[in-house]
Amino acid sequence: RLRSDRPVASMQSLRAPTLALGVSEGAKRRAVAGTRLARPVSLRHHHRRGALIRDNAFVADADQAQRWIDAWKARLNAPRVVGVGSAGVDYLASIAAFPKPDQKLRTDAFETQGGGNCGNALTAVARLGLRPSILTKLSDDGAGKAILDELRDDGVDTAHVVIEPGKSSPFTYIIVDREGSTRTCIHTPGPEFAPKEMPAAAIDRLLDGASLCYFDGRLTEVAIEVAKVAKARGVPVLVEGERLRDNLPTLLAMGDYVCTSANYPQDSNPDAEGFEAAMVAMASKLPGAKAIVTTLGSRGAVCLRRVDAKESKEVKTESLADVIARLEKDASSVVMPPSFGSVPIPAWPTVSGLVTLTDAGDDVMKALGPVEVTFAPAVKLQKSAVVDTTGAGDSFIGSMCYGVATGMELKDAMRLGAYVAARKCGALGARPGLPDMTEVPATVFQGKDEPKVNKTASKPPATRKVKAPREMSDLDKEFADGTRKSVVPGLSKWMLKLGRRYQ
Repeated sequence: RLRSDRPVASMQSLRAPTLALGVSEGAKRRAVAGTRLARPVSLRHHHRRGALIRDNAFVADADQAQRWIDAWKARLNAPRVVGVGSAGVDYLASIAAFPKPDQKLRTDAFETQGGGNCGNALTAVARLGLRPSILTKLSDDGAGKAILDELRDDGVDTAHVVIEPGKSSPFTYIIVDREGSTRTCIHTPGPEFAPKEMPAAAIDRLLDGASLCYFDGRLTEVAIEVAKVAKARGVPVLVEGERLRDNLPTLLAMGDYVCTSANYPQDSNPDAEGFEAAMVAMASKLPGAKAIVTTLGSRGAVCLRRVDAKESKEVKTESLADVIARLEKDASSVVMPPSFGSVPIPAWPTVSGLVTLTDAGDDVMKALGPVEVTFAPAVKLQKSAVVDTTGAGDSFIGSMCYGVATGMELKDAMRLGAYVAARKCGALGARPGLPDMTEVPATVFQGKDEPKVNKTASKPPATRKVKAPREMSDLDKEFADGTRKSVVPGLSKWMLKLGRRYQ
């Protein structure tokens, strides 16, 4: 049993309070599991049922504390995910409606939190139970120290972060418009990151034991050098395409898996007529990508998975627009069981057969080849339940990183991403709403069960062979007739039953 007389300690961080199982701050930060598994907890209250918040501290019962400890132990041997990209500070102001020019108004809420695409995605990875490490560049100012503290508190390894003294760490002003359910970001970048600052030995140390290397599309010069080494070492590469950036096409071409925003396919292929044609054209230019996933906001996400020529037996010719429309309709017709939490369980993704896509013309169709299309619907939330969509895409990509690193099927990883993104949208900022792995229903981690066929249903029941009873010994007979009794109450009857079982 865990026992401690240590009082509940209040903790200051950019995020929600973190776990202290009666250990020091230094010990918590050295823990591989991080301290999101460790919100401040008073073990003196383990006998109480439920949990409560008091003085900025989380007080949990013994069962909840044990679940955290089990998750912490599981993370010690969990896959390692390396992320290269941005981490910063977000200053979030929630307002009733977006201001007009020269207008003055008051905020409904204000938060200062950690941000950045890579930092947010790796935080989601850490809370889902894996071991993420981040490569980024910061300065030694107060913002930089706060960024590192929050990442460490969530279990993200920051040993590879490059620090340049005397500069400003990256930060972003975010205006959250509650009326329009939108957010506007004004970003100030940090110090420039040159490839010479990451020698070959440092890259090798970064990638040691990695199950996946994720790039958020920033710091592209350094990212390309890391991606080259990852590809040479056989580490799967996942690249994000959020918006147009220098050198990003080169980085995307190195990705085994590519995830993009809804706007990126059209932005990168301006001559394409419509989103579907743009996505098909983009996929044809990425021959090394096994799968291309594009998020569609409140609709969900769509994936094009390349199929080996040996699997290409029955191939249909259709437009991506028609395939998505059919899959989206099929997904909406599935009735899911009621949810016991605040966020509904996502519907099952729908998958097409093998198709060649005609949206971008015959030449592009031949270049792309046959693909399998998957549509994963988003969780349908009430408008009142959506507090902020900042970082929803990052949480989805973090879930995709989890899925690829752990060997999940892509459709199941997309479904997990839908749930995690929905949970994130229930809180202001990119990270407070991200769930721990203990807060995600087990059915979301599991794939859809195939119907089980009882192959023996039509066969007659097997006839059990009856063994000839063995002869009872004298001791058996004494127990059976009651002449010998055990010194332990009830043991004689148990011995008698045991003797009958042997017969």
